Amino acid sequence: MIKILHIGFSENYGGVENLVMNYYRNIDKNKFHFDFLDIYSAGIAFENEINALGGTIYRLPNYKRNPIKAARKMDDILNTNNYNIVHIHMQSAANLMPVLVALHNKKVKVIAHCHSSSTPKGIVRKIMHYINIMILRKLDIEKWACGELAGKWMWGDVFENENIIVNAIDTEIFIPNKKIREKIREECGFQDSDRIIGFVGRFGDEKNTLFLIKVLGELLKFSNKYKLLVVGTGKQYDEFKKEVGKRKIVKNVYCAGTQKNLNEWYQAMDVFLLPSFFEGFPMVGLEAQASGLPCFFSDRISSEIDVSNTSHFVSIDSGGEQEWACEIHKILNQRILRNPQIPYTYGIKYTVKTLEDKYEILKTEDSYESNKCCRE
Repeated sequence: MIKILHIGFSENYGGVENLVMNYYRNIDKNKFHFDFLDIYSAGIAFENEINALGGTIYRLPNYKRNPIKAARKMDDILNTNNYNIVHIHMQSAANLMPVLVALHNKKVKVIAHCHSSSTPKGIVRKIMHYINIMILRKLDIEKWACGELAGKWMWGDVFENENIIVNAIDTEIFIPNKKIREKIREECGFQDSDRIIGFVGRFGDEKNTLFLIKVLGELLKFSNKYKLLVVGTGKQYDEFKKEVGKRKIVKNVYCAGTQKNLNEWYQAMDVFLLPSFFEGFPMVGLEAQASGLPCFFSDRISSEIDVSNTSHFVSIDSGGEQEWACEIHKILNQRILRNPQIPYTYGIKYTVKTLEDKYEILKTEDSYESNKCCRE
């Protein structure tokens, strides 16, 4: 049995959380055991399911308020449970505590897995990232990323494309379904003639969610049948709703909040929008394409996400909302058949086998190094 401790979950049902849970649901549990570390002491997403699948959730004192206590507790957890691998999911290099504590343990292989291509807003976080990144790149750890752009951003010249672990989904649950579409649209109060532009994600700085309101405003100049459906929450959620109220378009916006059955919410949409300032390899973009939706992405998102060769990349510069609206209106005035074409390499069964192989190689290397030390 190979024991892996995952670090990097928050309480939000975000891209990383959904990705790792896709792995967990499909990995061979006779060979691999997953546990999870809550470094914020605030609870993590999918706790009930993690427990049901046999995983244990360990909690640290909040590392921001009690860094020394958190580090000591993590070290104790590693010493007590004899993990083979610590798999750390990172958005930036601003916090190296989990990496350094895991390396100090010396009994585990450490994976640092990058899921972003830029640092979120915050001058302190950016400064810490640029100080720490030089240290991180020199450490003897596995340097993984969700895509080439994210890999080059985090690891620079030391990144190797063979360490890209693509985000993967269970494509079957996203297959277009007319009954689910009708159910969700009825729940939202949408009419058959309404045209639904949709967003799924965390309402954070990088997601540029206020831009969605600007695009809707331009679309309403074409028709009042346009509606915006947003799924998710975050620190900018309240600001988003205030702006909707200020513009007096409440009747044209449905805020679904946090949802677990995201596959069903894509069914209600006619087009998917992601106007982010930056992304690594956004899971939601993959899910939307698997649902057969026309996708509009910010031109600052890597074209790697266009796995179906049907996506549109549009500027989010000042005034860009007009171009988004014109392109969306043009697409939705065409007859569109929802026929998703997702390469099998983005299916969870293929990717989880790749992950299993990499875990087994790391375990073999660890065993070899232990035997070598004993011989010496």
